[in-house]
Parts: sequence; structure tokens; C-alpha cells
Amino acid sequence: MIVPPDILIVIATLLALFSLVAMLSAWVDRFLPIGAFITLLVALGMFGYAHASGDGLVWQDVPDAFIALAARILN
Repeated sequence: MIVPPDILIVIATLLALFSLVAMLSAWVDRFLPIGAFITLLVALGMFGYAHASGDGLVWQDVPDAFIALAARILN
């Protein structure tokens, strides 16, 4: 089963956002954010895979991917 690039973009964006927040929280608490760093690498890998499997990835594709996923869920 091949996952469409718009779903990968949405998942990667959410993972990157949550990992950046976790890295900031760990930095404030003076911990080493290894799990958050690994999650950020996974998100960047998903962005790379979505870029390679689709027609190319530009910044305008991120909001369009969220809208397309919302339309899939609501339909």
C-alpha cells in the first residue's frame, strides 16, 4: 500500500512540530532531547520521501495537503 504524498506531508509536519516543541521543553529542563531529535529526523525523512515520490515539494503544498486531508476525512 502506497501512502499518498499529501498524507505524508501532514504527518511529517505534525511530527516535526511536536518534536520541536519536545526539544525546546527538554532544552529548558536541561535534558538531552534524543527522542525528539530522532522524531525530527523521521519527519525530515518523510518530507524527503514525499518530495521524491510526488511531483516535487514546495511550501504551498503544505496547507494544500492539510485541506486535502480534511476533505478526505469529511467526504
